[in-house]
Amino acid sequence: MWMNDDPGLQLYTSAAQNPLRGRKLFVRIRGDASLHAEGLRAVLQREMPRASYVTVTPYSDIVGDAMTSWQLGATVFVAFGVLEMLLAAIGLYSAISYNVAQRTHEMGVRRALGAQAVDVIQLVLRQGVLLGGAGIVLGGVLAWFAGSRIEPLLFKVSTRDPFVFGFVIIAMLVVALAASFVPARRAASVDPNIALRSE
Repeated sequence: MWMNDDPGLQLYTSAAQNPLRGRKLFVRIRGDASLHAEGLRAVLQREMPRASYVTVTPYSDIVGDAMTSWQLGATVFVAFGVLEMLLAAIGLYSAISYNVAQRTHEMGVRRALGAQAVDVIQLVLRQGVLLGGAGIVLGGVLAWFAGSRIEPLLFKVSTRDPFVFGFVIIAMLVVALAASFVPARRAASVDPNIALRSE
């Protein structure tokens, strides 16, 4: 195969038409190819006694320089993805915990009317998970349809990987639960008289 950066200028040729000197054999090996290079070279040297010396080079060494920019790009994509998920988690936590903190007076009224702390916490958790769940569903749908835009930049990686979607959904639900539980527990443990006087 003759390679060029432009996909339109790539073509396959038969071994008889190969303009390069010598013959090449491509061997697929499981695991790290560099660990098997010497053993493979010894086997090929025995099978090809007329060859003066057989050299074995892992394909990663041949295309390593060309792949560096793609690997760097993939690393940057992963870093931005992790940063974006962290920012989303911080934003979700802040929004839900602020909402719960604003309802301290309401929780005081509920406690004064006989509601147990567990009931108040369950109410806030339910509402926090519903709010977080709505955001997760909306974000998931947008990510599902927007994934086709970046798919050409990926190699053998699906933009609709169920493992990634599942991990993000579970992480965001945990954040929503924590953002609801921590301030709700704090507010539910406050004396109702103090909570009723809060603004």
